[in-house]
Amino acid sequence: MTKLMILVFMLISFFAHPQKMKAEENLTYFPVSDTGKVLKWKRVESLLPKGKKFKVIDVETGFYFYVQRRAGSHHADVQPLTRQDTKVMKHLYNGKWSWNRRAVLIPFKGQMLAASMNGMPHGAGALDNGFPGHFCIHFAGSTTHKSQNVDPGHQLMVLKAGGKLDEYALKAEPAEVVNMFLTGLKQDDDALMQPVLRVKQEHKLWAKLHSISTIYYKTDLFHAKKYKTKEKIAVDCLIYYEDKGAQKTTMVFTLKRNPLTNGWEISSLTL
Repeated sequence: MTKLMILVFMLISFFAHPQKMKAEENLTYFPVSDTGKVLKWKRVESLLPKGKKFKVIDVETGFYFYVQRRAGSHHADVQPLTRQDTKVMKHLYNGKWSWNRRAVLIPFKGQMLAASMNGMPHGAGALDNGFPGHFCIHFAGSTTHKSQNVDPGHQLMVLKAGGKLDEYALKAEPAEVVNMFLTGLKQDDDALMQPVLRVKQEHKLWAKLHSISTIYYKTDLFHAKKYKTKEKIAVDCLIYYEDKGAQKTTMVFTLKRNPLTNGWEISSLTL
């Protein structure tokens, strides 16, 4: 009799909470506890051929969705598989499509591949997924299709997904250090800026930096002399602030070598 009552109670509980069960089925969270393997695009292209369906895991949040590679020769042009996948992807960008890069992981045969994606539909799309076009996923050494140049933002996000930002920053030339900081600023990702900062900036300056919505700039790569310990780099920028519109300005970076690591770090910044 007791066993019968327990069975009846379990059946009542099962049918009384269908919405909760449905919510759990729709949950697309993956606990990110490891970094990805940084593989060159030429190698990845054969691992993820056109038509291949695979999972994309966002490093920051652990949310994931599924895509299919539809095209692309210099990087992967992919589309979300379903409307639900499109919803998850759009959620990662706070409900607004964006060109911002995000570090992602792609599971493949028991390992994770380090990659970077943007969140802007463009070009053609062929799936019934509510996504008006396709978006790009980059890997180490991949390039854009138009310019056939590597995209610094994507490459840094690949390193982030692979857990290699600190290693890159340690060996970076002064201009690469500045570019790493500016890329982090443009992508609104402190993880790209922190490895190259020696000291925390004053509160007012940091608040001003975080009020930037968009920034355009160009840095020229040069190699510092072997025994030089200090460099100053000025970068002309066009900055769009959240409340002030566009402003032309020059950001001046002072960089010093860390005496312990011999790596370049930003010691001060004026804006």
